[in-house]
This record gives sequence, C-alpha cells and structure tokens, in this order.
Amino acid sequence: MKRTTIGALGRLFDGPHATPTRRSDGPYFLNIASLKSGRLDLSESDHVSEEDFVRWTRRVIPRAGDLLFSYETRLGEAALMPEGVTACLGRRMALLRPDRSIVDPRFLLYFYLSPSFQRAIATNTIHGATVPRIGLSTMPAWEIAIPSLSKQKAIADVLGALDDKIAANDQVAVTALSLADALFAASLQRDAGTPITIGELADRGVLTQGDGYRTKQAEHGQPGFRILRAGDIRDGRVVPEGTDFVSESYARQIGQKASRPNDIVMTTKGSVGRVAVVPPDLETVVYSPQICYFRVLNEDALDRGYLAAWFRSSDLQTQASQLMFKSDMAPYINLRDIRSLTVPVPSRTEQRKQGELQRSLLDIIHAAHSESRRLGRTRDELLPLLMSGKIRVREVEKNVEGVV
Repeated sequence: MKRTTIGALGRLFDGPHATPTRRSDGPYFLNIASLKSGRLDLSESDHVSEEDFVRWTRRVIPRAGDLLFSYETRLGEAALMPEGVTACLGRRMALLRPDRSIVDPRFLLYFYLSPSFQRAIATNTIHGATVPRIGLSTMPAWEIAIPSLSKQKAIADVLGALDDKIAANDQVAVTALSLADALFAASLQRDAGTPITIGELADRGVLTQGDGYRTKQAEHGQPGFRILRAGDIRDGRVVPEGTDFVSESYARQIGQKASRPNDIVMTTKGSVGRVAVVPPDLETVVYSPQICYFRVLNEDALDRGYLAAWFRSSDLQTQASQLMFKSDMAPYINLRDIRSLTVPVPSRTEQRKQGELQRSLLDIIHAAHSESRRLGRTRDELLPLLMSGKIRVREVEKNVEGVV
C-alpha cells in the first residue's frame, strides 16, 4: 500500500454556492439526493436552462469518471459521473477528477464508500451551527493509503462485476414494468370495465384498505418491525431503509397495518401516488401514516395483479391529482378520498387474462430486485475485506464470476 493524500489523486471542484431557477427540462442540476449508495439517480435531480448551465459550469463541467460527492448534510455519499449526461454541480455537491495514472475511477468510488474512508470523513467532519460538512480546502491534505494501480483495477473489476449485474437486474425490472403498464393500457382499450369505487369493493369484502400506524416514541425499539415511510416507496419498489423500528411487543396494536406479501401500497402525502407491491421476501414492516395499503381478500372477485396495474395507471394518477390539492398544505388525500377512487373492473375473462400477465411480470420484477439485494449485500461484505487486504482478489474472483 502506498501512502499519499487525497489531493494527489486528482483535482477537487465545487459548484456555485447558489441555486438557479429549476426547470423540468434542460441540462441536469445534480442534487445530493441523487447520490444513493454509490449510484447516481438522475430522477432525483432537477434541470436548468441552457443560460444557467453556462453560468453554473464556469468552474467545471462534470465529465465521465469524475467522482461526485456531497460535502454538506449527506456526508459519505458518492457516485461516478456516467457517460453521455450533460449536467452541472448542484448545491453541496463537489467532484474529484481523478488522475488516471494514479487512481482508477471505479476503484476511487469503492475506496470512497469503504468503511475506512467513511471513518476518515467522520473524523474530519465539521459540526457547525447549521449542517455537518467537509472542509474542501483541507480535504486535499487528508492522508490515505492505496494499492498499486494494477491492484486497484483488479479490486474494481470484482466489485464492479457485482454492480454491473445489479444494474442489469434493474434494467430487467424497468423493462418488465413498462411492458406491464403497456399491456394494462391495451386491456382497457378492449374492455373499459364497470366503474366501482374502492369503498364499494371494501364494503363487499373484496379488499381491505387502511392508512399506516401512528407510532409513539415510547413504542420504538428492537427487536421489532421497521417503519416504512413514503420515501421508501420509489420507482415502483419498496425499499425500506429507515432506522426506526416499532418494538415487536406492539404487534397486536399494529395489527393490519403490518405489511403482508402482495399488499399494494401508495403514498398519500407529499409525493402522492407513488405505488408499489410488497414482494414476497420483504421483511415485515409497519406502514407509516403517509402510506395507505390495499389488500385483496377475494381473488375470485378482483385479481390482485389487475388491481396493482390499475394503481400504476394514468387513470389513478388523474383521479388522485383531482383530490390532493384541497388546501394550502402539502398535497394529501385522506381515507375518504381514497374510498371515492373508481376502479374500472372488466369482465371476469379479461380480468383473469390481464391479471395472470401482470402477476407473471411482477414475479420477474420481484426476482430481479431480490437478486440485486443479495448481490448488494455480497458487495458490501467484500468491499472492506478487499480494501484492507484481508482477502485477495484471486481468492474471490472465481466465486464472483459464478454468481454473476
């Protein structure tokens, strides 16, 4: 291992300390919310006009292979700038442009995310009166140790193979979801169905629905059930990442508001209308008050695959948009509003045909996400071991090849 400094690895840049007018199109304005566990999620970024893009890139234009990282608030997050994206740095975002004769960009990302460097960030964090931050003026002097360039690339290849497989799985899921939505839209063209409200379906015992559990701080504890919040419903997935748990001793009080496989969940406050289906292998979670759940009780009367597709449809989004702005507060729909939502229920034949297709595609989506979760855990376990030299690349690369 060679001892060196962050400043020796490349050049550091940050963006203007201001916020431009944000738009729905144009070059990306990279928000720190876009940095998620080593990946850049552009759906979380805004856009700027071409005129603002010129102003906001006077210091630097991010290019492929740059290490993007947050230097305030969400410390420790990072991602590599991808190919083919036109973007400027957002607030609290900086980049390290690696000298490729010294450090491999992909290794640099894994090094940044490694436990040892995360400890370095924690050690050098400045806790001021506002938000925690990294001093970019002192960061170049941070001392680090890195392996030779050839070893860097070998480590990056092993960990990158796992990330490449995760990315491929994500693409499979996205494609399957798009196909499911297209098939559902075509189904409605063939059979527009009979409109029935959610309230009527509930009253007939076809489904049950409800909002989340309002926890008290005294109920928090482990072992228990993780609280699923609105932010954990995104991109058609349930991604529980919070650290708050309700003690299992409150299971009776939680009752129906604990998750079950195949529940349909929808956000009802703030970003109203984000929808996902609870996969079969998800840990049992407790729904928060910003989430409503829908559970089909009589599949002979209503196919759960068909219902899930309708919740993702433009019809649901249109109905919800007409209900969510009833006050000056954040967008919100309550249980009464939800009972008034109208589901087009087609003939039994069409419903079963469409339901089988939808459930088959949901199985593909859930399988892809499940494998990605396992691969992610493997990567996270290998990362510190490879970085610290406790295991060598050749000891694990054949196993990784077998997995991917």
